[in-house]
Amino acid sequence: MNRILLTNDDGINSPGLLALKQAIETVGEVLVFTPDHNWSAAGHGKTMHKPLRIQEAKLADGSPAFTTNGGPADCVALAVLGAFPHQPDLVISGINLGSNVAQDMTYSGTVAAALEALISGIPAIAISLAMRNGIAPDFSCAARFAATLARKVLASGRKDLLLNVNVPAIPCHEIAGVEITRLGRRIYRDVLIERQDPRGLKYYWIGGEPPTGVIEDGTDVAALAANKISVTPLQLDLTAHHLLDELRQWQLHFE
Repeated sequence: MNRILLTNDDGINSPGLLALKQAIETVGEVLVFTPDHNWSAAGHGKTMHKPLRIQEAKLADGSPAFTTNGGPADCVALAVLGAFPHQPDLVISGINLGSNVAQDMTYSGTVAAALEALISGIPAIAISLAMRNGIAPDFSCAARFAATLARKVLASGRKDLLLNVNVPAIPCHEIAGVEITRLGRRIYRDVLIERQDPRGLKYYWIGGEPPTGVIEDGTDVAALAANKISVTPLQLDLTAHHLLDELRQWQLHFE
C-alpha cells in the first residue's frame, strides 16, 4: 500500500486538512503530521536552533494525527529522517485556505513542505483553494481532485514531481476544466502601517489590500480567473539560464 504524508501550513485544526485526509485515505495509508499552529507565509524555513517535539493529536473526525512545534518543512524532514516507521511515497501539502500562485512560491509554507519532499526525492503535491471574499470555503472539489491527482502521480513512478495545484472556490459543477500552467505574476499591494505601543515605542504591521494578478494566457493566475483548476509543475533549479551568456560577457575577474 502506498504511504502518503499529509501536512500543511495552516495547522492541525484547518478544515482543509480534514477534507484532504478523508479523500486521500481512499488512495493509500495516510499519516497526518502538521505544525501545531498556523505558519502561513513562513516560506521554506527549517528549525535548526531549538529542539523539535512531536505530539499526538486528533482531527475533528477523531482520527489520529501528529503535530510538531516546527514548520511545514520540518514536518516533512522529520518524517523523511525517521521520526515515523516508514518513509512516505508521496507528500501532499494543503488544502491551503487561499491560493498559492506566481511569486507566492517564495512565501508559501504550503509549497515549502512540497519542496522539502522534492529535495528528499519524494514526489509532492501542494494544493490550495483560491478563496473569494464572502464565499464560505468548500474543500470538497479540491479534495476530490487531490485524490485523482495523487493516483496519477503514484502511478507515474516519478520521484522528481512537484505539482502546485490551485482550485477555484466555486461549486464543482462550475469548474471549467483543468489546465497545465506556468507561474504567472502577482501584483502585491502591501503597505507599511506604523503604530505606537502604550510606552510610545513604534511598531509595524505589513498590511494592505489582497493581491491580484496579471491575466496572461497559460498562467496559473489566468486559469483561476477562467474558473479552471491550475496545475503547475515546479522545480528546484532557480538558475536564470537566459542570463548566463550575458554575465560571461562581463568577463568578471578577481582583483
